[in-house]
Amino acid sequence: MFEKLDKLREEVRRCEKRRDEANERLKAAQAKLKDAEASQILSDVGALKLSPEEVAKLLQLAASGQLSVPTADNKTENTTTEATSSIYEDDDSDDNKEESENEDY
Repeated sequence: MFEKLDKLREEVRRCEKRRDEANERLKAAQAKLKDAEASQILSDVGALKLSPEEVAKLLQLAASGQLSVPTADNKTENTTTEATSSIYEDDDSDDNKEESENEDY
């Protein structure tokens, strides 16, 4: 008499089991992706051979919009040339410029 309900309940249990298994696979895939992204970021930063201070400056410029950052659409934002060149200068470079400007030759 309740055979149809029993079959439907069994179908729901099977679907829930498949959903749970799919969620587990999704979480595992997301964790692998996160690890791969972190590894790629470390590899890219290491390849640039920048000091931690230079990396921090680069990230600050990118966050403020003064540095060209590729987007998911492979488009880049506008930048200023002085912003990109300033990350490679030492903090003491402004002091050196002032000293050389004040010297008489």
